[in-house]
Amino acid sequence: MLLVEDEPDLVRVMTISLSRAGFEVLVCGTSAEAVDLLAAHHVDIMITDRGLPDADGADLVRQVRRDGFAGPVLIASGRSGAAHDEECLAAGADGVLSKPFRLAELVTRLHSLVPPEATCASAP
Repeated sequence: MLLVEDEPDLVRVMTISLSRAGFEVLVCGTSAEAVDLLAAHHVDIMITDRGLPDADGADLVRQVRRDGFAGPVLIASGRSGAAHDEECLAAGADGVLSKPFRLAELVTRLHSLVPPEATCASAP
């Protein structure tokens, strides 16, 4: 799994929870780093923040879809509303989580998208 999030405290909490839930987590804080990691590692699923320092998370999703990433993508966002969610889904996301969210909800959503045994940090 690739977690693209620039908030250090949220990264720490999410990484701990996701690891405990059985996910192997790669972490980066920018869209450029995400593209590089996706090129270098097998990734089953991606979670990205909508508000990244170098790009909009929806734009990152569009780019990785164009580049051939076929795995599920969740966008976590401080924004909400039907128009926002529709924009994220139109970009190619499989779901949107509004911040703040419960970690249990995140894990449940992820397990519904990929089998629990799926991991992502092996080199190509």
